[in-house]
Amino acid sequence: MGKHYKRFLFSLLGVFILAGGLLLLRPYLEKDPTLDYKDTVFYYAWKYDLDPTLVLAVIKTESNFNPNATSSANARGLMQITKDTLKWALFREGEKADYSEEDLYDPEINIRYGCLILSLLKEEFQDTDTALAAYNAGRGNVIKWLKDSRFSKDGVIIATPYRETNQYIKKVNKYHAQYQKMLGDAK
Repeated sequence: MGKHYKRFLFSLLGVFILAGGLLLLRPYLEKDPTLDYKDTVFYYAWKYDLDPTLVLAVIKTESNFNPNATSSANARGLMQITKDTLKWALFREGEKADYSEEDLYDPEINIRYGCLILSLLKEEFQDTDTALAAYNAGRGNVIKWLKDSRFSKDGVIIATPYRETNQYIKKVNKYHAQYQKMLGDAK
């Protein structure tokens, strides 16, 4: 084996070791998007008596931490709030604020009212998965499903007829477990 060939092999080995090390470190080098909103999430989660890790899981599921996300239903921002749902929450709280649809892209406003909406739904429906179903499929749908014995045996817990809503609940619960593991019991 020639001197140049050995040098080439050692150089090649060095490149592989460096590349492998970077791949192993990649998750630690990438910025965690939860850090951008963690303080705001914790503040409003505690204000509205929610588990912050549940709120983070909803944000992850709804928008993947993209504050500019817009759904086909015209839901906006991190927690994917529609203007109508915001109006309902403001009415329930007796607030006279008037926000535009564009305001829903503001992370502070979106997280504040997303937490309020989730809190109101949890209070109304008592079961977290049922509240998540209402957050995803709409409060009116959940009220109908709870009255229908095909979807609810006890009027509290539902088996939603919407595949998308069932997937949504599973996804939120998966992320919720991950955030609880990462951040501990934050409530």
